[in-house]
Amino acid sequence: MIDDTTTALAHRSAFPVPDAAAMLDTVRWVSNQWLKGKYGAGAIPAGTGQHTIAPSTVLLTEAAYDETGAECATRMQLREYQPSATWRTTITAVRAPAGDGIVAVDLECFPSGKRRPRTAKPKIVRALLAELRAYDGPSRLTPEALRVTVDQVPALVEMLRAPDRKKPLVVAARPSQSHPLWTERVSGTVHAVAGDASAYLLWDLPAVDAFRAAVGYDHRVNAGAVRVYLPLGAERPAGGGRNHVLGAPRWIDPGDQSWRRMAESILAAAREQPVPQQIAAVEFTDRAAEQHHRERRETLDRARRLADVPIVDPKEQLIELRAEVTLLNELLGQADEELTELGRASALTERAYLSARSELASAAAARDAEVEDHLETLDALARALTEADRLRLLLLRQDRHDEAAEAGASLPGVPGSFEELWQRLGEWEHLLVTADRRTAVGLDVHPEARTWVAKAWTALGALDSYAATSNNGFSGGFYQFCLTPPPGARPYPVRHLAMTESAATMRQYGHERLFPGPDGRRVEMQAHLKLGTRGSVSPRLYFLDEAKSPEGAGAGRLVIGYIGPHLHNTLTN
Repeated sequence: MIDDTTTALAHRSAFPVPDAAAMLDTVRWVSNQWLKGKYGAGAIPAGTGQHTIAPSTVLLTEAAYDETGAECATRMQLREYQPSATWRTTITAVRAPAGDGIVAVDLECFPSGKRRPRTAKPKIVRALLAELRAYDGPSRLTPEALRVTVDQVPALVEMLRAPDRKKPLVVAARPSQSHPLWTERVSGTVHAVAGDASAYLLWDLPAVDAFRAAVGYDHRVNAGAVRVYLPLGAERPAGGGRNHVLGAPRWIDPGDQSWRRMAESILAAAREQPVPQQIAAVEFTDRAAEQHHRERRETLDRARRLADVPIVDPKEQLIELRAEVTLLNELLGQADEELTELGRASALTERAYLSARSELASAAAARDAEVEDHLETLDALARALTEADRLRLLLLRQDRHDEAAEAGASLPGVPGSFEELWQRLGEWEHLLVTADRRTAVGLDVHPEARTWVAKAWTALGALDSYAATSNNGFSGGFYQFCLTPPPGARPYPVRHLAMTESAATMRQYGHERLFPGPDGRRVEMQAHLKLGTRGSVSPRLYFLDEAKSPEGAGAGRLVIGYIGPHLHNTLTN
């Protein structure tokens, strides 16, 4: 996932409109209403062109036409130059010859300093959805969740399984008892993802029961819960580990903020989508700029002709020349404003281009790192399978067939979520976990959660293996254990291990690395394992090595003090 604090693109929504007959007019009307709400009714000019509608605020309106001369696209771009940042909002609508269309809204932020101001989805997205009939395959995209009663459940299940659904689908189930905080948070989540996901509300218990019967127990949505279903093919089951669910207690607990990450995950995925091809292929012509250029050229031609005419009536000719000079000065002033704004717009485009290049380089580096991770995993798997085959062969040679079969059948797999990981912490004999469960489980709403939880499980296995080995006489630290693992050990990749933080980070953010110790008091933990390497979340696992301590609550064990999103440091903040 791209780090949304460094990219210029702060928000992107794009949604198809199957019946686009009146779409362009509707988009213009909604956009004008949105602008009037921001700047007043008198500030919005009619027609295409570039206009200053408020101090340090420029509106560019453009249109595109097909080969028959009919309008096929419209674009409005609002540039707001503020002290903290420059904001660029682009609203584009394109109608295809077949009669369908697409609408896109991009919000870019170019901060004046190093840190980007907080951003929110432009309100115009929900306003457009309220007026247009937008769809994601068979799923309607709306500003509010659509009510689903028991007789509508089969249609909802078909939407989950639709092969042409490209966006997440959110299903919420009303709680058995009304709760204001649940309503507030779920409504806020639906509003936040409007246009980037379809949303449906199971209205009553019969609808909840019918939905569970239709999709299966593992993919159900209990009363008060909310589940996100990622796009699936028609032949695949609706659900599984690809979907994220938060139960009712998480929504009504004032101290639990995991619900926020559900919307953040959907919005982050929407930002990573490319510009729709229908929009990228349109060429907009600035007809207003061309008209201004013609006016300046014609005025210059008239002034030259006046200068060449023999003087008959000096007074009258002087008046005409002065009028032409006045007009020329106005047009030159207009040209100067256009050139100034063009320069500023070009600078923003250059910054957006550099931001995209940086994202591309980051994605390529992350891809290379993931390839290395996969290669390491395959190597470790190959060695483990070879070792298992040898041990199984030894058991069979000793006629211990039942033990060999039982050993292979009883091996547990990797947890599918941090929720499951927490339930299985008892499997690690030499670990003491004091980390906050809610922080760790909150990672489950992210698309990369299954990869992170697999790495976390591997990390816990490495730490447990190190503690067990230390109890049996291994004298080195965890870094040495991973660098040159003893026979039978389970190391963690050294390149994803840091035993200390930088001095600068500890001076500025050391307070964030105080976690509950074995006796409940907060202690400093610097050593950590990297569970993710890209994006703003990039989870970390912090631990305290007590494996060689002869006494105390953590004696002989490793203390896991934190599993959660990347903490602040001087490199990323």
